[in-house]
Amino acid sequence: MTKSDVVRARVSPAVKVAAMENASALGTDLSTIIRLLVNQIAVTGEVPAELLKPNAKTLKAIRDLEAGVGVNRASDIDELKADLGW
Repeated sequence: MTKSDVVRARVSPAVKVAAMENASALGTDLSTIIRLLVNQIAVTGEVPAELLKPNAKTLKAIRDLEAGVGVNRASDIDELKADLGW
């Protein structure tokens, strides 16, 4: 007899509904997709690379940071606190 364990994760209700709908459109369910992901991590020892790939918004933020766009600098902790309104 195969034993199984339960894996729980918290997500917003909207994310859960969207994921369930997308899984259904793919002909499967959310439990199967989660099981596939967990098994993949267990077998390979890593998260599938595609899941770690930054999206367009993140890539823009990285480029902006590297270019110094919107970057605020503080010379000491007191200046940083003042800039943050602390």
